[in-house]
Amino acid sequence: MSADRSPRLRPATPDDVPRLKELGVHGWETTYHEFVSPENRARYLAGPFWSLDRLRDIVNDPACLSLVAEDTTGNAGGFLTIEPVDDGVVELTRLYVDPNSRGGGIGAALVAAGLKWSRERGAGSMLVNVFADNHGGRRFYERAGFTLTRLEPFTIGDQIVGDAWYERGM
Repeated sequence: MSADRSPRLRPATPDDVPRLKELGVHGWETTYHEFVSPENRARYLAGPFWSLDRLRDIVNDPACLSLVAEDTTGNAGGFLTIEPVDDGVVELTRLYVDPNSRGGGIGAALVAAGLKWSRERGAGSMLVNVFADNHGGRRFYERAGFTLTRLEPFTIGDQIVGDAWYERGM
């Protein structure tokens, strides 16, 4: 966090990719442990969404946004990725904050920067999905102005969980 208590945001670099994956894996393990089995979490985290190659591709793609929030020591305490979906629509695909830093404004700062970036590139709306049982995540996105558009099943390994899709206009 900077002196004014807001996190320092910067574009992610390929050197950040291992830390981004670490934050995502830790976020999954601490957020979804109550409703996704350990085996299914492990399967998903070993898949393509969290591969170092996929994260590196997003960081290097100028059509995507990858932001890192640093603390006062320069440590990445959170990150966000946004990817294009359709003409005028982007998806916030990853937003993870170190559990020890949650509640300090990092997530809100990342989302605000992501919305600004998306508007500047002509996006008319942003999508995000969160597990239906992730009540804290759902409250976060609702406070950030996202509206629930649909609930649908999502398969993780041998388990079916609910997926809540949200959208926010720019």
